This record gives sequence, structure tokens and C-alpha cells, in this order.
Amino acid sequence: MSYPVAVSPASRFRELSKNINSLTNLLGVDVLAPKLEFNYRTWTTIFAIVNYTGFTVFSILNNGGDWGVGLKASLMGGGLFHGLGKFLTCLLKHQDMRRLILYTRSIYEEYENRGESYHRTLNSNIDRLLGIMRIIRNGYVFAFCLMGILPLAMLMYDGTRVTAMQYLIPGLPLENNFCYTVTYLIQLVTMVVQGVGFYAGDLFVFLGLTQILTFADMLQLKIDELNQALEQKADNRAQVRVGARIYGEEKRQYLLLEVIKWHQLFTDYCRMVNALYYELIATQVLSMALAMMLSFCINLASFHMPSAIFFVVSAYSMSIYCILGTILEFGYDQVYESICNVTWYELSGDQRKLFGLMLRESQYPHTIRILGVMSLSVRTALQIIKLIYSVSMMMMNRT
Repeated sequence: MSYPVAVSPASRFRELSKNINSLTNLLGVDVLAPKLEFNYRTWTTIFAIVNYTGFTVFSILNNGGDWGVGLKASLMGGGLFHGLGKFLTCLLKHQDMRRLILYTRSIYEEYENRGESYHRTLNSNIDRLLGIMRIIRNGYVFAFCLMGILPLAMLMYDGTRVTAMQYLIPGLPLENNFCYTVTYLIQLVTMVVQGVGFYAGDLFVFLGLTQILTFADMLQLKIDELNQALEQKADNRAQVRVGARIYGEEKRQYLLLEVIKWHQLFTDYCRMVNALYYELIATQVLSMALAMMLSFCINLASFHMPSAIFFVVSAYSMSIYCILGTILEFGYDQVYESICNVTWYELSGDQRKLFGLMLRESQYPHTIRILGVMSLSVRTALQIIKLIYSVSMMMMNRT
């Protein structure tokens, strides 16, 4: 979906947030509604979660003394925690999520009329978000379609009866054709709910996180305006006698205060997004890391196609967050470098004091962190992968 530059960025953002909300509304959570109300879709989602949890626990306990069977049954426990974290975040923090979206929308509505540069920057950031959404959607569609097709493909290839999700339903043995069909359909519905929930939850989180980059770009525009005024001051100084007043001080003071106010807005927004989503992000990364470790252990013992596919799904789900975290780190660096590039020596003494406070604060940005300890970045993902490999090797050596 692409738009010409003439289209209002605020209208695009409003439409985009409504489209994302329509996905969560399919699961019974209307984030943009003033008051959250439970309906049949909400209870259907809750039933799918309870259904999956109950059958998984039963399959883990009813393993016939084979730890490998229990390990395979617990394989998608990471996906359960992941989806449950997103669902509970939408339920418990509904008002905060709605408030954040409406606040961002108001920023778009205000700044789209402040000139071509702001209009173009807002549109380009929406284009960037649409590109990220396209990558996430294609990845999830491919992964979950592969998971859904695998049992049918193996059944037609050599008659092997496997399930996409590694749990069994009591009273429905897979040897019976009817029972196998019912099991497959129940798991297929669960996967659809899971896939839509994963995708919709990711979009709301990314909608909030990517605005950090938008605000960083807008801060750059404000600093460019300030630098132009300061360079004009330097040019005018060469044309007047020594000690004479250089006109335009009120404008320069206004532009400096605009930069300081916007940096404070940027800092408050980063703090607000982190407070809203840090539990969900931590759950996402750590639960997918757990699923990767279980999948890796299972395939070290013997190759198991469903767990191998879920390993790819888990790695993909974790990596998109860590890659975005690294991109956000570049955004924080951009803010700091932009502030450092201000022509501060053209500021007056009082203005330099204000600028120094902003510069000091920009050195310690409110970055997105996992459990308040690890930064959300590709570097952290690599550390987690190393830990998974070490733990997996240790478990295999002990067995």
C-alpha cells in the first residue's frame, strides 16, 4: 500500500492504526475503543488459550516415561507465553495503548501543516513502517502455512501421522482417521488464532516503537532550522560594527526552545513506550529463546521436522524485535549527533546553559531494555543464541 506525497500523513496514520486495530478486534480486543468490552470473539480467544494450555499440560504429563515426548509437547510453550503476554497487555493496558496512539496521531495532525519538510518526513516514516509490516506479515504467513501444510504433506508422502502442534487430545487417537482429522482441524484453528495474535500484537508494538525514529527525524529538522538561524547570525555579524546588536535574537531563542521542548518530548515518549511494552518485549524475546532451545535439543537427539520448523518461527519472531532494537539504537545516536552538531558557539551565555542541560540529558537516552538489564539489539540476540547452544550441549552431555 503506497500513497502519493500529497496525501495527509495524519490520515495515513489514522487509517493504519484502524487497520491494525481491526486485527486485534478479530480476537475480541478493540484497542481504540474508549472502553474495552468482552464479546464472543474475546471468549473464543480465551478458550483457544485455555484449550491449548490444558492439552499441552496433559501431553507433557502423559509421556509414557519418555522425556523426549514430554519435551516435544512443551515445545510450543514459548509460543504460549509469547501470545499470552500480548493478549494480557492488550487487555490490561488497553487505555495506555489507546492514549499512546491518540497522542501520536495528534502530533501528526499538528506537524503535517508546518511545511513541506515535516510533511515529507512524516510520510517517509509511515512508508518505513509499512515496509516493516510487510516483512513481518510475509514471514508469519510463510511460517504458519508451512506448519499447517506439513502434516498433510507427510501423510501423503509416506503415511506418517504428525501434528503441527505437539499436543494430543484425550480420546482422539491419531491412528483413527476421524480422530486425526478432528485433531488437525482443532490445531489449525489454534494456529490461525495464534498467527493473527502474533501479527497484530507485533504491529501495535512496532507502531509505538517506530515513532521513536519519526520523532528523531523531526528533531533533526528543528535543529536544521536552528542552525540556519545561527549561521545567518554569523553572516550578519560580518556586516555590522563591533558590539552592535544583531537582529533576530527572538527568533533564535524561539527555535532553541523548540529544539529543547522537542527533545524533552522525545525523551518522555521513549520513557512512555518503554513503560508500556517492556514486559511484552521481554516475554517475546525470552519465550522465543526458550522455544529455540527446546527445538535445538529435540533435533540434536534426532531430527524432528515440526520442531525444526518451529525453531525457524521462533528465531524469526525473536530476531525482528532485536533488529528493530538495533535500528532504534541508531535513532538514539542520530539524536545525540544532531544535538552535538548545533552551532552552539553562536548562542548567547544564557542559551548555552539551556543547551548544555539538553546535551547532558541526550547522553543517557531511555533505550528499550529487556527486563531492564539487556538492551534490545542484535548483539543481545547473538548472546542469547550462544547461551542456547551452551545449555543445549550441557543437557545433551548429561543425557
